[in-house]
Amino acid sequence: MAQQQRYRVLEKIASGGMAEVFRAESAGLEGFKKTVAIKRVLPHLSEKKQFIGMFLDEARLSAHLSHSNCVQVFDIGVGDNTYFIVMEYVDGADLKAIIDQARRGGKPFPLELAALICLRICEGLSYAHEASDGHGHTLGIVHRDMSPPNVLITRHGEVKIVDFGLAKANSQLEKSEPGIIKGKFSYLSPEAALGQPIDHRTDIFAVGIILWEMLAGRRLFLGDSDLDTVRQVQAARIPPIKQFHPHATAELDRVLAKALARDPAQRYQSARDLGRDLNDLLFHSGHPVSSFDIAALVEPIVRSREDVKQRDKKKSIIGSLIEEALFEFTSLQGGDSADRSSAEIGAAPLNIGSFDGQPDWGSQIGLDPASTPAPGASPASFELGNLAALEDDTLSGRHRTPSGAPGPMSSGPSSAVVLNSPPSGPLPQFQQQQPLSMPVPPKSGGKGGLIAFFLVLVLIGGVVGAYFAGVLPPSITGLLKR
Repeated sequence: MAQQQRYRVLEKIASGGMAEVFRAESAGLEGFKKTVAIKRVLPHLSEKKQFIGMFLDEARLSAHLSHSNCVQVFDIGVGDNTYFIVMEYVDGADLKAIIDQARRGGKPFPLELAALICLRICEGLSYAHEASDGHGHTLGIVHRDMSPPNVLITRHGEVKIVDFGLAKANSQLEKSEPGIIKGKFSYLSPEAALGQPIDHRTDIFAVGIILWEMLAGRRLFLGDSDLDTVRQVQAARIPPIKQFHPHATAELDRVLAKALARDPAQRYQSARDLGRDLNDLLFHSGHPVSSFDIAALVEPIVRSREDVKQRDKKKSIIGSLIEEALFEFTSLQGGDSADRSSAEIGAAPLNIGSFDGQPDWGSQIGLDPASTPAPGASPASFELGNLAALEDDTLSGRHRTPSGAPGPMSSGPSSAVVLNSPPSGPLPQFQQQQPLSMPVPPKSGGKGGLIAFFLVLVLIGGVVGAYFAGVLPPSITGLLKR
């Protein structure tokens, strides 16, 4: 029998309304270790079979992707009373944090670097869009949630797309309902905002938005309400980039106009075609750039994150033990959090009558709830349980880097696995269990959790009492004083 894969958690790096993310080590034979990121579904969500089915299906689909510009999924499993996926750990920053940093600096984003970053995104998307199974059948993968928080950049300047968890293959179409929007409103394509069938060209539109926003230093589609934002996306009126960037060229305007065409038929028909035009743009710019230049954008953000980590290490051992015990107690309950995150709310099914108290919202924007997907296309949906909505604002770029006054580049939640300040909490051990089956993992007992909690408190009280009584060994006393 094959040895079960074990993972040793090193630190908790993110926590949200639907999942927790940990930095961990994959333990192998002869001391082999590999740093990975583990995304664990919160225990109470393991009881939701529809959500878990989508989670596992899309994790398996993501595991097919192996490309330098896509964050790779290594494993899926069940442990600690819930399900988890193991993915590539990215040490760097997300694109939103980089854009925010450039905006705060008051300088325009370098045109060549923006084009190079989007070229790398196109390379990853092209690979995913064209991916096929072992029989040569195209999987029909569409990311659906391309946005700056879902583009991670390593400290070495590598660009990686994260969370193809919103991707849908043709074999999964029966699991989606037509006419429901899925994705961040500001990065939807017009056809998705209208509830129409979508395909890979919706990702191309999103790349156009990302490029425009990098260069303009502001959001392209952002209204006073979600309804207003959706209406802006549907209209797809694109201001000329020359109004916002001093070095914009006519060729850049042409590329953006084609990527952001309202009609998918007028858009680039593949990420490969958009990537080629971006490459031509770079060739004729006269200012060569490389991943080294991209890395220079990431370095200040990484340095800031490490400074925060150093400050967090100064916490006392007693305080950390109490904090971990309290966290373990609440985790064992597995109940719903009283403070529901904005991302979790935003990931719920879109209620057409929920905007601004207008019951006939759908008719106002021309949404066709009866539209059905065409063969080979993926119907847009916006529903609870998608991987890209697993985290709340704790994972958002707005928490990764300190920001000044509210600016035009504020964004929604992120699914990135990089954070500036890792929150404290218990470090569970994960173990892949074979075979992986759909039945809900058993709940952990509430009484056992209470007993464990009080035992930990008694232990802590004993240590504290011994410390003040002066009966602890000198080595432990010195450790507590640090």
